[in-house]
Amino acid sequence: MSGNRTLSKLAHAAGEDIVAALARLADTSLPPSEYGDVMTLVGKALGRCFAERSNVAGKTVYLAVTVEDADFLAAGIAQALDEAGAKTGIACFWNTRKKAADLRWLDVATITNEYREPLPAHLDHLLVVKSIISGACVVKTNLMHLLEDAHPDRIHIMAPVILEGAEKRLSSEFEAEIADKFEYWLLATDSEKDDHGNVLPGIGGEIYSRLGFEGQRGKNAHFPKLLKDRVLSA
Repeated sequence: MSGNRTLSKLAHAAGEDIVAALARLADTSLPPSEYGDVMTLVGKALGRCFAERSNVAGKTVYLAVTVEDADFLAAGIAQALDEAGAKTGIACFWNTRKKAADLRWLDVATITNEYREPLPAHLDHLLVVKSIISGACVVKTNLMHLLEDAHPDRIHIMAPVILEGAEKRLSSEFEAEIADKFEYWLLATDSEKDDHGNVLPGIGGEIYSRLGFEGQRGKNAHFPKLLKDRVLSA
């Protein structure tokens, strides 16, 4: 495992098996099927930690997820929340990322499609889920879009791995009254990137290919099983 990593207190509290799972995510030889299973395991651990520490039983929790994370990281989190007795809702976003005006340093993440369940009359927790947060443009875009309609008591940002400094970048995009609500649920902070912009050790590269999607177009053509199951059970 290359790169400089700092594990959070949350990672140590989650247990040695979850610390080992983080290391497995960074293993580039792990096939997509196993990778997805490990990401789901990490999601369950994050969801359990959040549920226990936030006392979510009977509370409304609304998840904002990306399409590539829905059947893995987000599915694990949702399962843990359901087991803890939370009243859950989900919004899923299909984002298209590109460089703005050919500026290498400026990313945009346009929402090209979305699935949104009704917001509750009172929202206790808004939980924004991402497999890895680097430039934070996807989190920023999806959160800004949801906050046009949602007025949560608390806002949580959840990811297995974050690039050092991403919290400050994200907060700088919002007014203080919103940014001051951000609560982070992270397992590791990494401080390096490779020449392709991937965080090291991060989650072992670019999430689309790690999960078996054929790039951005492939993941945006996918409709998650998590959402299908929720539609069928409604």
